[in-house]
Amino acid sequence: MMLLRKTFLTVYILLVAHQLSAGDVTIIDSRHYSNVFGEIRNFRVFLPPGYYDEPQKDYPVIYFLHGWSQRYFGGINAPFSDMGDSNEGDNIGRFVSENEVIVVKSDGYNRSPDEEYNRRPYNIGPVENHRQFPIYFPELIEFIDKNYNTIPDRNHRAITGLSMGGFMAFWIGGKYPHMFSAVGNFCGSPEFFVGPASMPVEYRHMDMYGNYEGMNVVLHYGNRDFIRAYHLDMNKIWTEVMDNYQYRIYDAEHVTAGLGDMFSTFMETFDDPPPKPRRWHHIDVYPSFSVWDYTVDSDRLLPGFTIIENVDERGFRTSVRNFLPDGELMPFVRVNVTTAPLYEKNQYYTVNIIDLESGEAASKRIMSDGKGRLSIETNGGLNEIGIDRTGGRANPGIASVEITSQLWITPHQDTDIEIRLFNKGTGEARNISAEIVPFRENAVISSGSAEFGTIPANGISGSSRPYTFRITCDTVMIQKFRLTISDADGNSWTDYFEIPVKVNAPEITDFVIADGAEVTVARAGVDSITMVLGHGNGNGRANPGESFVILVKDEGLYRRTELYTNDPYVNPHGIHKRGSDGWGRYDNVGGSNKYSIPLVSSECPPGHKIEFFATWWLPDYPDHIIKHGRIKTEVSGSDQTPPLVRWVTVSGDNTIEVKLEDGSGIGRARARFISTSEPEKSFVVELYDTGQNGDRIAGDNVFSRTIPERGFGLHNIEIEAEDLYGNETFYADPSVFVLY
Repeated sequence: MMLLRKTFLTVYILLVAHQLSAGDVTIIDSRHYSNVFGEIRNFRVFLPPGYYDEPQKDYPVIYFLHGWSQRYFGGINAPFSDMGDSNEGDNIGRFVSENEVIVVKSDGYNRSPDEEYNRRPYNIGPVENHRQFPIYFPELIEFIDKNYNTIPDRNHRAITGLSMGGFMAFWIGGKYPHMFSAVGNFCGSPEFFVGPASMPVEYRHMDMYGNYEGMNVVLHYGNRDFIRAYHLDMNKIWTEVMDNYQYRIYDAEHVTAGLGDMFSTFMETFDDPPPKPRRWHHIDVYPSFSVWDYTVDSDRLLPGFTIIENVDERGFRTSVRNFLPDGELMPFVRVNVTTAPLYEKNQYYTVNIIDLESGEAASKRIMSDGKGRLSIETNGGLNEIGIDRTGGRANPGIASVEITSQLWITPHQDTDIEIRLFNKGTGEARNISAEIVPFRENAVISSGSAEFGTIPANGISGSSRPYTFRITCDTVMIQKFRLTISDADGNSWTDYFEIPVKVNAPEITDFVIADGAEVTVARAGVDSITMVLGHGNGNGRANPGESFVILVKDEGLYRRTELYTNDPYVNPHGIHKRGSDGWGRYDNVGGSNKYSIPLVSSECPPGHKIEFFATWWLPDYPDHIIKHGRIKTEVSGSDQTPPLVRWVTVSGDNTIEVKLEDGSGIGRARARFISTSEPEKSFVVELYDTGQNGDRIAGDNVFSRTIPERGFGLHNIEIEAEDLYGNETFYADPSVFVLY
């Protein structure tokens, strides 16, 4: 055997467990040491015919991630199922024997030696420990590139997987688009709880389409796959908003359907890789991450998603949300973005930051570093950042899109929307006009252009008249538009936006409002559970200041509903809550039926009727039926609901933060610290939401206070709060907190 051109530097890094050949394919089961996991990790590598005969030849690489109950060596009871007659011969071994490519199968087993053996890989759904497989994966790629004859760039690298491995392939591919030119998925689950063990979130691929700019994306599944209904749900979204996505349905069950077809698509991608996108977007479950040579750091300690959008040399948008796509913002989180080295070295740049929620703007002078990077600090609110050095240039884009003619978009009805534009540049945007065009041929535009006048630097302006269009397709769930912005000097800018579309649905009159009462509801499709839903007086009527869940009785059980409305009296102060009814016990998939918990403003007048578009699921194994209806409820009474404490944290600098929720606003909040060792030495502090005394952001319903140094000690915390209507709450947090 000829020696590899890339030699192994130390014996313990690569330990060959066994090596065999089949059809001139060399299969090596091997290991390497992982600094991320602090242990030896296994993998299997498939080397094509002639690999050892041409030591100067380099090959593209496909990474494959296995599914539940499998390992890197194959199924538990079929250790070499990657070759031979498995999957009717459409397998990895056969493909590598006919193509000049390396395939690497990583080991998804994710338990420490002292933990009980578990067939569920990757530490997802649920998250049980700190071991984060996506953080490890770049380390594996680096090792493979150093020790095998690979073409070590994104243009010649793809990732795919089966089932749970398919979920992981989409997640890892979307997390590292700068490392892969193509990503695939065989029968992958649609969503799982993932992320840091202390703050896992529901990660749903349907919401993550913005992560795949500059990649070819492929999904394969069988027409008898028990997960197929979830794939259908996702396809209704991805096909409407992505032009780099394709899916294929095979006459198959839950297998690597069309493996050779998908791998051939990857090989075509390697021959003609998509370029790096000129403008890109990224969403990450981790508080800090790197992508496209940008680094995003935050101090987020709560479950959520850190988002950076519309990134190019002239700026970007940032936000942090508790869920996707439209979850509550977290402005109290610090976010620092370090750009790629795109700028002149050691030069001052003007950085404009516009808060798109409040309209407030600020300008900063920031010097680039010796590599041409800028470090820009903002917060977890919805912030638009503009970057300019020369001065005097306009930089417009979409600030918001709002439906003005109705509560939501329905097919075959004219819809009016108002678009507001920002100008994050340093000069005026003069005589601005903008025109919309549908991304797909599912809409007819009857009024597609409008004037915005002159928008000053750091300004926001609405359109002179509404845009009007009509959705022409009954089945479309989301509509994407391209907006072309032009000014008086012949400059133009392009932006995009998406709007959800709701099907025509009947009015539902048989429903229950759960506003703090104990109710028995459906769980996982066919099961049931008795629980308290909502926060209020429990009388079954919507009152000002209450939050509730709307239940629809269908097939003998009350079903929790996901609700949509743009009523101005719903979810004041940016509050937005959602729950999940996991269906894993029923269909073994990992998806969940989402349900809304809307809050009624305390200022909502009695007699006001709120209309919701409601969605709920029904079981039809292995599918789920998605049903829709319109629900109207009348608000009565007055606000008698006390504030709700959502969470309490104490940071290392002795700052307490308390998230409060109320339909009116909080008039007073205080915290009592009770020493666990000397209870008599308790003390009380007032909490503020004014942006002072340790509070980061004024008016975000996070009440804070920095405690002077008191010496190390453990404390229990009790919260007292009163809203503007005099309703009082008392909350004793079950956790133990540290003060220094």
